[in-house]
Amino acid sequence: MSECMTKPLLTEFSGCLVENPSCGFAVRFGFSYLCEHPRHKDFSLERSPVDRNKLYNDLKISRRTEYLSMAKRFLADMEAGTP
Repeated sequence: MSECMTKPLLTEFSGCLVENPSCGFAVRFGFSYLCEHPRHKDFSLERSPVDRNKLYNDLKISRRTEYLSMAKRFLADMEAGTP
């Protein structure tokens, strides 16, 4: 879990700040991921100068933009009759 970084949200979970989380504790929630690791709070104590609020929002916006782009391509393919 050394690559983990979180943003505290609630007592039960934190926001995952890993770009593409692959562990079993990251749960998709909208355009974000929640960390349900038993020690999720510890991952936010790292002495890093990272602005966790900005990183969380940037990741959420990036994922939303990627999703919308894929949805637009899908709709365009459907209109064009491309399988």
